Amino acid sequence: MVDSTVWVAAVSAGGALAGSGLTGFLASRVERRKTEAAERQAERQQAATDRIQVRELQVEHQRWRRDRRQAAYASFLLAVDDLRHLAESGSSALAQGIPDHEHAEELRSSIEARFKDARTALATVRLEGPRALGEAADQLHGTVTICARFIQARLADSSPQEGLIDVYLDLTQAIQDSEGRFLGEAEKALSELMEAS
Repeated sequence: MVDSTVWVAAVSAGGALAGSGLTGFLASRVERRKTEAAERQAERQQAATDRIQVRELQVEHQRWRRDRRQAAYASFLLAVDDLRHLAESGSSALAQGIPDHEHAEELRSSIEARFKDARTALATVRLEGPRALGEAADQLHGTVTICARFIQARLADSSPQEGLIDVYLDLTQAIQDSEGRFLGEAEKALSELMEAS
């Protein structure tokens, strides 16, 4: 009987060791699964955070592009408008008769100086795009340039200006049409950038 008691004690101890070993093994697996699940959750959260950051950067980039384009478009319009106002001043001077040589030369020089500003602004608009807007800017720039060159030439020849008003009115109408097209394309381009963000 002593042997059976020892035997029962040994089996009980062995069972307890095996049970605790099995419990430890199962607890280890459960802990490992919890750790893996926590790691996967952390990876998903990091991926979500990364996506949000990427989206925020994309939105910020779109705003930067929109602001840059808007500044280029405004600069172009101001440069073209300066050129147009100088042409109007020349036209007014010519409508009042042949201007004195000094005043005519001053207007011609001012017009010439503004051509460079307008060309530079046009190049910036072309670079900023889109293509349809660049084409509208080309058209507006070309029309204003024709008008300004026409007035510049009339100021240089100092001869009576027969038919000046009719030609000038046709040119100013063409400028208004070109400007309307440019403004429409600019609005469309800026709206597309706003919608993308």
